[in-house]
Amino acid sequence: NQQTNIISPNVWIYSICNCAGSAGHTTLLALYITHQTAYDGGFDKDRIQFSKTVLGKDDSSWRLPMPHDDPLQPLYKGLPLPVCVLNAVDIEYDENESFESTAKDNAESLHVASRHMAVWKVSSNGNNISKFAARGGPQGSKNPRKSFGADLADPYAESDTSVQGSVDAVLRVVCQAMMDTEKDKNVVPSAEYEQLLLSVVGASGTSPATIVPCLEYLRDRVGVPRDLPLASARYFRAYLNWGIDVLSK
Repeated sequence: NQQTNIISPNVWIYSICNCAGSAGHTTLLALYITHQTAYDGGFDKDRIQFSKTVLGKDDSSWRLPMPHDDPLQPLYKGLPLPVCVLNAVDIEYDENESFESTAKDNAESLHVASRHMAVWKVSSNGNNISKFAARGGPQGSKNPRKSFGADLADPYAESDTSVQGSVDAVLRVVCQAMMDTEKDKNVVPSAEYEQLLLSVVGASGTSPATIVPCLEYLRDRVGVPRDLPLASARYFRAYLNWGIDVLSK
């Protein structure tokens, strides 16, 4: 109810469904291991495309420019971002008690808010995140450890401390690119950021090819909603993919 500032139950229901389904790329892999027949889902014509979309392998769902909405997991029927973040950009729920129309009318502001939230979460825990990503380095994840059924679950993996500083520098550039909001920057970052990314890696003395697996490790393990809401997580993954592309040239 808008007059009492209480969000209608249907908004909460959509939000819960959005959160529960939005970590689909990790859930899908776990389900495939234990229930391979269920993986097909009965969608003979569409299941391959659905799988690619969930796993970020369709060349669009984790790529810039980012589509306004997610084709499989609608972002705006529930809360796309925390209320305080939406309020900061003057976005409120509409007469249908969802965010579908207001999000469309304020698409640029919503894109900016989504990126800013990702930057805030990364920068507020930067040391631990760079350490986590460094598990993908050449000497990372080498220690003997317990295995888990889910492919991406590896909580006991050790980091490659020799590349953590370089990973940290790269993540700072990624965040700087996400913060660029002079205009709607829902595009691939400019050559200026590409050059900056290459220069910080060069200054660290680390090979770009060494950093790429670290960014991939982090990208594939961004948990939704644990780490970020989907509206922000998809931007973070897309900017990480941009960094991967630049360093892979």
